[in-house]
Amino acid sequence: MNKDIYKEIISEVSDKISQKIIGEEKNLAQRATLIDKDIQEIVQDVGLQTTQKVLENTRDEIVLKKKLKE
Repeated sequence: MNKDIYKEIISEVSDKISQKIIGEEKNLAQRATLIDKDIQEIVQDVGLQTTQKVLENTRDEIVLKKKLKE
């Protein structure tokens, strides 16, 4: 996998998540050493949802191609 092609979207998602955290979370200065765990959980959720969508869309494409061949 060429990760370079995802740099722009990673940057965009990172900006959105960081802005949301800064705007919504309280006591960030006191939680600074622990915020990485919260971010890890958010990013893990993003990964799980992305994986599910990729797999579902790939499945749907395969089914559609098989139907068109029939």
